[in-house]
Amino acid sequence: SLYAEAKYSMCHFEEVGRVAGIVIKFGKSFQDKQRAYATLIKALGVENRIEDAIDISFRALSQLDVHCSISLPDKSVVMNAWSEMKRKLEAMSDVEFLGYKKMSESSNIAAMKFLHLLILYTFLSKQDYLPIVIIQSMQL
Repeated sequence: SLYAEAKYSMCHFEEVGRVAGIVIKFGKSFQDKQRAYATLIKALGVENRIEDAIDISFRALSQLDVHCSISLPDKSVVMNAWSEMKRKLEAMSDVEFLGYKKMSESSNIAAMKFLHLLILYTFLSKQDYLPIVIIQSMQL
């Protein structure tokens, strides 16, 4: 996957896709595939293949047991979850908020990296998914 990252930095995006595909296909664990997924997703975004980047991000997240529904839930479900998240944050004092411990579980950290990319890509292409991605990232 370092080769894919090098090709990404040189803007050889077709080669990134080819190499990332090999790593993803033959990697033994998700940890082996993680950087290849991330590099491929970023390359797809640069090529303006944002919907492909979103789909692959969802697949990567599912391998981390973070499930974002590919089909949109009812707006009322999203609004209820958003309102609940907002209520909890507003009820929290500054001391409580700043007292949260640093995320240490490696699978959650990896998921946050993919969710971070998804926030950008859903903002650019599929705005209806943006609140879902934000809520999911807050729940980690």
